Amino acid sequence: MTTHSFQSNSNDSAPQTRLAYLLPICLVATFGGLLFGFDTGVISGAIEPLTAKFALSDFMKGWASGCVLIGCALGVLVVGPLSDRYGRKLAMFLAALMFFVSSVGTSLPNDIITFIIFRFLGGIGIGIASITTPMYIAEISPGNIRGRLVAVNQIAIVSGLALVYFVNYGIAIKGPQWAGVTPPSAALTRLNLARLTPTMLDSERGTFTLPVGSDQDVKCGMNGSLGVLADATQMKPTAAALATIDAVSATQCKASIPESALARVDWDAFHTSGGAYPQAVVRVLAPAEAWNIHHGWRWMFAAGILPSMIFALMLLAIPESPRWLIEKHQDDKARRILAKVAGEPFAAAECAAIREALAGEQGSWRELFSPRLAVPLGLGVALAILQQITGINVFMYFGTTIFNNLSSKTGIDAGMLNQAIIGGSGVIFTAIAIATIDKWGRKPLMFVGSAGMFVSLVAMGVMAQQIKDPASAASLMLACIILYIACFGLSVGPVVWVILSEIYPTAIRGRALGLATFCLWIADYIVTQTFPIMDKNAFLVANFNHAFPFYVYAFFCLVLFGVMFLVPETKGRTLEQIEKFWSKK
Repeated sequence: MTTHSFQSNSNDSAPQTRLAYLLPICLVATFGGLLFGFDTGVISGAIEPLTAKFALSDFMKGWASGCVLIGCALGVLVVGPLSDRYGRKLAMFLAALMFFVSSVGTSLPNDIITFIIFRFLGGIGIGIASITTPMYIAEISPGNIRGRLVAVNQIAIVSGLALVYFVNYGIAIKGPQWAGVTPPSAALTRLNLARLTPTMLDSERGTFTLPVGSDQDVKCGMNGSLGVLADATQMKPTAAALATIDAVSATQCKASIPESALARVDWDAFHTSGGAYPQAVVRVLAPAEAWNIHHGWRWMFAAGILPSMIFALMLLAIPESPRWLIEKHQDDKARRILAKVAGEPFAAAECAAIREALAGEQGSWRELFSPRLAVPLGLGVALAILQQITGINVFMYFGTTIFNNLSSKTGIDAGMLNQAIIGGSGVIFTAIAIATIDKWGRKPLMFVGSAGMFVSLVAMGVMAQQIKDPASAASLMLACIILYIACFGLSVGPVVWVILSEIYPTAIRGRALGLATFCLWIADYIVTQTFPIMDKNAFLVANFNHAFPFYVYAFFCLVLFGVMFLVPETKGRTLEQIEKFWSKK
C-alpha cells in the first residue's frame, strides 16, 4: 500500500498517512457535500417554471425558495444529538435518505403545498450533511492534512452548485427535444383590456374573454383558462367594465396554467390613472417553454434521485468515526481504523489522546454552555453567522438578476452563463484554498479573503451609487463580483467549515456544530429575505441607488476581519491539542 507523509508545522512528527485508504473514505463523505450543493442550487433553474405552473404570488415564490433554509436549520438541531448518540455514519445515511425522499417528492406534486413539504424535508437533509460530513472527515484525518481534507467538502458543495446549473440548463434546453417538442418562435402581443364590452367580462369568475378571428378564444384571469392566441378584435369599454378591471389586482389574475395551455398572461400597467387603460401581455408559449412549465422543473428535481441512492450505498463501505467509537468504548475498532489511516504508532497515540480528552467530558448541553467552552462556542457561532451576513448568498440566489442588470443580454442562455461564472469561480478558488490551507494556515487565508471581500463590496457600492449608467461600467462591476466570489471561495467558504469542525471537544462536537450551523442557516434565511427589501426601499434607493446592501455586507467583512484576531491558528494541531488549548485559556 502506498504511503505518503506530510510535513507538520507542529512540534510532533508527521504521521505516515496512507492516502490509498483515507482518500476514498473522505471522498465518499464529501458526496454528501455534493448533494448539499446540488439540492441547494436546483431551485435556481426551477423557480420560474414553478411560479408559472402554480401561479405563485411574490410571497409564495420566496417561500418556495426559502423554506429549504428553515429545513436546514431544523436539520442541524436534530443531527447534533443524533450523531453524538448513534454515530456520524448513521447521520450521513439519514441525510442521503432525506435527499432521496425530497428529490422524489418535489418532482411529483400537483400543488405547491406538497412541493414545499418535500422541499422542507430536503432542507433537513442539507442541514444534516452540512454538519456531519466535515465533522466525520475531521475526526478520521491526521492533523497535518485535516484542513485540506475537510476543505474538499467545500469544493464538493460548490461543485454540486455548478453541476446543477448545467443539469438545469440541459433539461431546459434539451428536454423538449427529448420529448419530441419542436419549439417555434414565440410571438408577443399586447392587448388593451380597456377595449372590453360588458358581455366580454365575467365579474363573478374574474375572467376576461378576448374574441379572436377563429373558433377559439383567449381567456385570461383567475380561472387560468387559456387557448390558442389569434388577432383580437378591438372594442370599446363601458365605465362598469373599466371599474371592475381596476378592482382586480395583478396577483389575483395569476392562475395555474393547465397542461393544454399554449399561452400565458403577464399583467403590466395595471392602472387607470392619467387615462392609461389597463393592459395585459398575452404571450404565445413556445411548446418548449410550455414543456418546461409542466414537466421540465420536475425533471430538475428528479435529477437528484440517482446521486442520493449512490451516496447511501457508498456509505455502507466506509468505517465509523474512530473518535466516536472510543467515546462509545469500542476502542479496538477505533484503533484498527486509525492504524489503517496512518500506522500503529499513530493509532496508539491517537487513541490515548482521545481517551484522555474524553475523560473529563460529559457530552451534554450543560457542558456545551459551561464557562470553559464559552469562548470557542461564541467564536464558532460568530464565524458561522458572519460567513452568511457578508453577503455570499445574495450573489448565489440573486446573481442572475444582478448580472442581467449589467448586461444587454437576456434570456435563459445569459442566466445560465452567469450562474456558471459564479459556480466556476467558486470551484477554482476553493481548490486553491485546499492546496494552501495546511501550508499557509487558517488565519492568513481568512484575513486575505475578508479584506478582499470588503474591497470588492465597497467598490460595487461606489459604482452603483455614483455611476448613473451602470451599463457603462458593466465590465468593472462584473470584475468586482468575480473578485468577491473568488475571495469567498479562497477563504470564508471552506475555512469557516474547517475551523468549526476543529475547535470543539469530541464529546460535544455534534451539539456545538449543530448550534453554530443552526445560526448559520438562520442568518442565510435573514439575508435572503432582507436583500430584496433593502434593494427596493424607496429611501435607500433615493440616497444610495441600490448600493446600501453592498455597504452593509462590507461592514460585516470588517467585523469578520476583527473576529479572526481572537481565533487561534489550528494548522497542524491534533483535535486533542486544540481542546487542551481551550482548557488552558
